[in-house]
Amino acid sequence: MLLNKEQIHSIQNKKTTYVKNFVSLEREYDFNLISNLLEENTDKIFTRALTDREHLKHIYVLKNVINTLKEFKFFFDFLFKLFKFKPNPKDDIDIYFSLISQVGSPHKDMENVFIIGLKGKTVYRVFEEDTNNYEINKGDMIFIPSNVKHKAIGITPRIIASIGFYGEMNG
Repeated sequence: MLLNKEQIHSIQNKKTTYVKNFVSLEREYDFNLISNLLEENTDKIFTRALTDREHLKHIYVLKNVINTLKEFKFFFDFLFKLFKFKPNPKDDIDIYFSLISQVGSPHKDMENVFIIGLKGKTVYRVFEEDTNNYEINKGDMIFIPSNVKHKAIGITPRIIASIGFYGEMNG
């Protein structure tokens, strides 16, 4: 996982931060993997559609996947320790995916989120002083501080990991 001093400083100052090639992902993250995660972890993973439209047009979220794949726990621990987050029981990793190109609604998250691209192409539109678009591909990451308005625009079918920290940074 690669972060330079400037990126670390930007995140510590709660600035939206884009990191191209944050991590080299060896695993193939595809919809077969999503299916297996659902099948093997029905007691731990909760799925919800984020839209009320036709079934294929849903944006899905798999909640609480931190312990389903070893790399998820590794990502979480790396970011937690690097930025010295105050522990919060709501801290976790969620997987978002859509089967077709899809646009999410603008929203603000209560937690600080680190979004890592696992498959496909997603543009994150972030509404701060200026509106900026960040293209996230496999291995790229974006940090979006809590309470910053943004939306996801799935250019292709996509899978992303969203690592959320509710506690404050101490580093």
